[in-house]
Amino acid sequence: MATGATPTKVVKQKVETAFCLQPLKIVELHVRFNAPKASDQAEWPMIMHNARNGELQAAFSNGDTQAFELLGQLMRPKLLLLTEFSSRNDKAQDELDFATCNVDMKRTITIFLSNITEVTANWTLNYVKFPKKQTISKYTTTAWEEENLEKLDDPDVFEFSIAQGSLKGKSEPLRKVPEGLVVPPVAKDEFERQFLPCAIQVNFHPKKNVLYKSKFRFTVENGLPCDVILKGRGSYEEDQD
Repeated sequence: MATGATPTKVVKQKVETAFCLQPLKIVELHVRFNAPKASDQAEWPMIMHNARNGELQAAFSNGDTQAFELLGQLMRPKLLLLTEFSSRNDKAQDELDFATCNVDMKRTITIFLSNITEVTANWTLNYVKFPKKQTISKYTTTAWEEENLEKLDDPDVFEFSIAQGSLKGKSEPLRKVPEGLVVPPVAKDEFERQFLPCAIQVNFHPKKNVLYKSKFRFTVENGLPCDVILKGRGSYEEDQD
């Protein structure tokens, strides 16, 4: 198995080696599993698992043969964003709603970043600008499209407690307490603590009484990213805290 930035791959190559093995003796063979560069997406597609198969054949002087199957796995890290509550919109994207918040206050949501592969994920948070607004007929737009036409894309109103890090895998799954809140598992020791999901605090601090919506991407070195859309509405009303 090869992982991370230095994986390897089976190379199908016919090599013949002849030797005489004495009775009650053994021979040790070293088989190397070579790989393309992780950046070579033509040879190594941007998918979680990419299997490579090979075969080692032994031919004996009496005419018998024996085959040994070889299997190698190329693996890329993949992140998954977990939240305290359901956060899907009609585009099947993660969209966290901070609801309405007074401009003099802030509201906080906890998200959990999980690595669902066995490859260590080195990640960085990046802001992704929404595509330019397009004129759409009011008779064919969905509620989600109408909301996007109204929104103000200002990433500065959203603050993340962590913007980059390294996450070992596989991450331990979150658990649900009786009230339904999703929380990290309780680690038994320091070893298990290495595989806990990364808890990230996200603050929403609006500037004006408008609808804010911004998109962020957790990019992964040589791996598969995940996106999240954050939204919330500012208010001048004192009871919206």
